[in-house]
Amino acid sequence: MSGTTLSLPPSLVMRDLLLSAFNCRRLILFVTAAVMVLCVQLALWIEPPYKARSSLLVLMGTEYTFRPAAGQQFNNSGGGIDAEQILRTEAAILGSPDLHRAVIKRLTIEKLYPKLLEPPGPVQQWITHARAYIGELTGTPGLGSTDPTANDPMLNAIDKFSNNLSIAVDRKTSVISLAFTHPDRLTSAEALQVLEEEYFKLRTRLYGDVQAPIVRMRQEAVGKQLAEADMALARFKQQHDIASFADRRVILMRQQGDLETSLAKTEGVIAAHQARLTQLNQQLATAAGGKKGGPPVAAAPLQSMVQTYRQRQEEAQSTYRGSPAMDEARRQMLERETDIAKMQATQAYSIQGDRNKTEADLRGSLATQDAVKEQLAALTKQIDALNREETELHQLERNRTIVEDNYKAVTKILDERQVVEIVDANRQSSVRVVQPPIAPAYPQPLRRLILAAGVVGSILLAIAITLFSHFFRASYLRPKPWSSTPGLRC
Repeated sequence: MSGTTLSLPPSLVMRDLLLSAFNCRRLILFVTAAVMVLCVQLALWIEPPYKARSSLLVLMGTEYTFRPAAGQQFNNSGGGIDAEQILRTEAAILGSPDLHRAVIKRLTIEKLYPKLLEPPGPVQQWITHARAYIGELTGTPGLGSTDPTANDPMLNAIDKFSNNLSIAVDRKTSVISLAFTHPDRLTSAEALQVLEEEYFKLRTRLYGDVQAPIVRMRQEAVGKQLAEADMALARFKQQHDIASFADRRVILMRQQGDLETSLAKTEGVIAAHQARLTQLNQQLATAAGGKKGGPPVAAAPLQSMVQTYRQRQEEAQSTYRGSPAMDEARRQMLERETDIAKMQATQAYSIQGDRNKTEADLRGSLATQDAVKEQLAALTKQIDALNREETELHQLERNRTIVEDNYKAVTKILDERQVVEIVDANRQSSVRVVQPPIAPAYPQPLRRLILAAGVVGSILLAIAITLFSHFFRASYLRPKPWSSTPGLRC
């Protein structure tokens, strides 16, 4: 019994186990042979893959720092750089599906995974239909999915590529180790090489700070504004016939000065004529006399003499005649008075002529003054219009100057940005290839692992058979009754 066997000493138990193994030696040999045959066939059927390896060194570069916009000053106030985060970022770029898609497009699916392009076999079709049927019965969308993208060779190739690619990050040494498994040794190394090439291209696009096209668009816009400002300024000068405001202003100011001088002279002449006319009026009034309150008359002395003669004539007719001496003296007195009257009349007529001439000159000077004032007013209007035009011209010139300064500033920023981007484009990447991918000389020891697993499995099955034979029989074995005791053989 098993209880009796377990209660035996260990030496007897060990002897019983060995006897059980010896008794079941045929079964153990058969199972061991079957397992090894299956393992050998599996090892021969499976094609061992090749694993190409490569390693990248990640350094701290300027692409991980803050980069200002074009035209702004660099400000490194963002703090330090997290090396672990940089390594994770680079590993994420290496594992991105877009990068894997680019690699597969370069190498083609026919070269990497040709079986994905083969039509599905009968077994695969049966499995697909069975999954669809089960999905319809159970209502599971995943099993009954008819999405055409599920059988897309590119998507399946990307999945297989991601599964075959392994990325290991060493935070202590800042090294990223890459490994790619493929049945073909050359293809495994080529896939890693193309992966690194596409990775550097993708990394350049991701970290590239290309701002020159934006600044160039800004320069073109400001250039259009400058051209419009030039056209507006030229159109304004053409419409207002402006060659030089300075020359035109000098001419107008010179004309204005001449007119003002002429006006001042005319006003002086008018004042002189008015003073002369006043003086002549006084002289004429003194020389000719006349009615009080009335204007002086040059014929007043003669009129006074005629009136005196008339009075004397009347007196002579009404009075008696005197002595001849008296009459002679009276006659002589009248002749003297007549001469005096003639002299006064001559002087009065001369003063009257001067007065008339002075009045004519005064009227001419007044007319000249009015004409000069009209010319001066017109010239003042021209100067005011010139000031307004000059103000508008200065506004147009100021706008053009501002736009030109903006254009120069944008052009300077564009030149500096182009220099920076050229330097960045020619600068060596912060990620360096430490170990380039090399085609592996030997495949992965998958067959040896399968054979080793077969050996271990055979040993475990032999032990299991021995234990089952030991624990599930009714008695223990002894050396003598092996051939005589029935029912004790395996």
